[in-house]
Formats: sequence, C-alpha cells, structure tokens
Amino acid sequence: MARAHGAYKPGEVIDLPERQAQSLIAWEYATEVRDNQQTLIETASVEPVAESADITPRRRRKG
Repeated sequence: MARAHGAYKPGEVIDLPERQAQSLIAWEYATEVRDNQQTLIETASVEPVAESADITPRRRRKG
C-alpha cells in the first residue's frame, strides 16, 4: 500500500501481497475481488441505466 487505508476510495481495486490482503479483509477494511468479477467501469458499461432516487426539493421559507 502506498497510502494510508483511509486514503483509498470505496470500490478502488489494489494489488497487495497475500498476507497483507488477508489482514485487511479480516479487519473488514477491504473485500476480496476475484479475477472473474467485473470492475466498476465494466459493470457501468454493461448496465448503462442506473437507478436513481427521486428527491423532492425542499421549499424555502419566505422571510
């Protein structure tokens, strides 16, 4: 790891030695990614329509 674990973004994939990776997985700082799993970019290209939440805007108070 070149940076502190908090500096990595969620979903970022890094290659680590086996012992270091198992340690981070045990402490639940990381999850294991297998070679046959798709990356986030590949998933986004396969599923171009993303679900989004509709949020109604708040009314501003007149004051």
